[in-house]
Amino acid sequence: MKFLSFYKIIILSFILLVSNCSRFTDENTIVLRLDGDDWGIYFNDNADILSNEFNANNLDITTVPSNFRNLNRSYRGAIWIRKSFEITTEQHQKSLALQLGKVYQSDEVFINGVLIGKNNSAFGKDPDEFAFGRPRIYPIPHDLLLEGENVLIVKIDSSLSTSAGVITGPIRIVTYEEALNGNLYDSLVELIFVGFYLFIALFFFINYFNLRDKKEYFSFSILALIFSAYELSKNEVRFFLINQFAILKFIEYSFLLILPYGFIKFIQDFFELKPFKYQRIYLFMQFFFIAVFAIIQNPVFWYNFIGYWDIHLLAVIGYAIYVTFNKFRDQTRGSTIHLLALIYLLYSILKEILIERGYLNSPSSLETSFLVYLILMTLALRFQFLIMKRKLQNRYERLKEADSLREKIFYYMDAMISGPLKSMKEKLIAFRESTQKTKDKNLVKEVIDVQSSIDNVMDDIIELSRLEVLKEVPFKEQVNFISFINEVIPEDDITYSIKVNPETEIHNSLDLINSVVVRLVDFPPFKEFNHNDLIITQDLRGNVHFRFLLFHSNPKVSQRLFSDLVENYNTLTPVKVKWAIILEIVRLLGAKIDFKIIKKKYLKIDLGIAAIVPVSELQPIKESEINSKSSPTKSQKEDWKVTLKRYWKFLRETEIKIPNFKKKK
Repeated sequence: MKFLSFYKIIILSFILLVSNCSRFTDENTIVLRLDGDDWGIYFNDNADILSNEFNANNLDITTVPSNFRNLNRSYRGAIWIRKSFEITTEQHQKSLALQLGKVYQSDEVFINGVLIGKNNSAFGKDPDEFAFGRPRIYPIPHDLLLEGENVLIVKIDSSLSTSAGVITGPIRIVTYEEALNGNLYDSLVELIFVGFYLFIALFFFINYFNLRDKKEYFSFSILALIFSAYELSKNEVRFFLINQFAILKFIEYSFLLILPYGFIKFIQDFFELKPFKYQRIYLFMQFFFIAVFAIIQNPVFWYNFIGYWDIHLLAVIGYAIYVTFNKFRDQTRGSTIHLLALIYLLYSILKEILIERGYLNSPSSLETSFLVYLILMTLALRFQFLIMKRKLQNRYERLKEADSLREKIFYYMDAMISGPLKSMKEKLIAFRESTQKTKDKNLVKEVIDVQSSIDNVMDDIIELSRLEVLKEVPFKEQVNFISFINEVIPEDDITYSIKVNPETEIHNSLDLINSVVVRLVDFPPFKEFNHNDLIITQDLRGNVHFRFLLFHSNPKVSQRLFSDLVENYNTLTPVKVKWAIILEIVRLLGAKIDFKIIKKKYLKIDLGIAAIVPVSELQPIKESEINSKSSPTKSQKEDWKVTLKRYWKFLRETEIKIPNFKKKK
C-alpha cells in the first residue's frame, strides 16, 4: 500500500513536471530563422557553388529541413544547399552560432565561402568520422559575418540508403549560449521521459515479486526497460559519458533489435497465449544480427541494414493485431485498449517506413506512438489489478459473511437448543435406567415432542442468521403495489382492506416484502387476539403502511405482548426468534415498524415501506386546511368513548374481504 501511494505521487509529479516543462526562449537570442522553402539545391560533386562567380539563379528550389534522397533517389554524390540571409548592425555585435538540426550523413558548412565546421566539429578541430543523426551547432567567427547580405552553403555527403540531408530542425542563427541551452533542454526533456519509462519498469518488476502468477507484469517491465535503454542510448547526454559514436550506436541498435521480441512476449503473457512455433528462432536471429554488427563495425552498414530490417515490424504488429482482435471478439478484458494502442503503433510504423524510403516528408511519430502504447498498457494493467483486487475483496467479504453466519448459527443453536437437548438427554437416561418400559410411553412421547420442537426452531435460526449477515437487499424489482400485494396476503387468515392509489409502485425486494407480510399475519402471539384486522393505506409522501389493529378483551394480554416486542431480551424463545426475523427484514427493506397500545385493549402495529406514486397524484395540502384540521386536536383531548365510536364507524365503512372458510377440495 505504501508503494502504491508512492506510485501515485510519482505519477502526479511527472504530470506536473511535464506540464511545466515549457521553456521560455528570449526572442532577442534568435537572430534568424532559416528553415523554409527558399533554399537552392545543387546535385554535383564540384565545389564551384562556393565561387563568387557562381550564378545562384540556376539552382533548383527546395525545402529545408527535408530528405533530399526523395528528390533524386539514384544520386550518391555531394549535395549542396544554399541560402542568403542578412545581418543587421545590432545582430553583428553578438556572438552567434548556426543550429542546423540533425544531418544525415556528413556535412560541411560554409559562411561566405569559408568553412566554419564539419561533421558537428567546429573549424580547427578534428571532425568525427561518423556523426549522422546528431544536431549540429557551429560557432560563427565574428569576422566572417558581414553587415548586410551573407551566404550560407552546406555540403552534404551520404552513403545511407534512405536518408540524405538536413532531416530535422531547428535551422536558425542564434546566440551561441542559446544554441547550447536549447540542445541541453531538449536532451533533459527526453531524459525525463526515460526516467518515466524506468519507473514503469521498476514498478511492475516489484509488483511481479508480490504477484508471481502475473507474468505480464514481468514481461511488461522488461519491455519498458528495453525501451528506456534504447531511448537513453539515443540521447545527446550519452556523449558526456563516452564520446564514441560507433559504440553508442551499436548499443542503440542492439536494444532496438531485441525490442520487438519483448513486445511479442508481453502480448503473449497479457492474453495468456502460448509462444508461436518459431519464436525462439526469431529471438536467436536478433542476437545473430547483433553479433554481425559487432563484427562489421560500420555504423553506415548498421543504418542501412536497419532500414530493411524494420519492414518485418509490420509482421510483428500484424501478429499483435490478429491475436488482439480475436481476444476483442471474445470480449477479453484489456483487449479494447490494446487494440487502440496497436492501431496507432501500426500507423506510426507505416509512416516511418515511408519516411525512410523517401516517399513521405514528415516528422517521425514512432517514438511517440510507443510512448502512448506504454502509457495505455500501464493503465490497462492497473485496471486489471484493481478488478482482481475487487474480486479478492468480494471473496473475502463472502468468506467473512460465511464465518459470521456460522458464528451466529452456533450462538443461536447454543441459546435455543442446548436446553431442549439437555432435557432430552435426561429423559433418555431416565428411560434407559427404568425397569418398567411399558409404563414410560409418556416419557417417549415427551422426547419426541422435544425433538420436534428442535426441528421447528432450526429453520428460524438459520433464516435469522442469514438475514443478520446481509448488509443490503441482494436484488430489487419494481412492480405495481396493489397487483403484487393481492397475491401476497393470505385471504383465509386475516381480513384486510386496501386504500392505496392504483398506480402506486414499489421498488424493493419482493421476496422480503412477501416474507415480512406473511410472517406478521402468521405471528403466533397474534392468534391469541379476538380480532386482527389489516388496513393498507398511504401517507402524504406516497409511502404505503401496513396497519395491523389487534383487539383482546383482556388488556393484560395486549400489554404483555407489547412488552415482549419492545424489550431487549437476553434469553431467546422460538417466538422471539420469529420476531427478530421480522425486524431484520424490516432493516433490509429500509422500512419502519412502530407499535403502541391504544386504550389498553388495542395493539397497533404500523409497517411503513417506501413506494413510488405518480407526481400528479401528490397534491399539496393548503396551510388553511392543515390549521383547520389540527386545531380541534390541540384545543381539547378526545374522550376514549368517542375514540372507540370513531374506530367502530371506520370499521363499518371499510370495505372488508371475508375469509373463505370453506374446505377446498
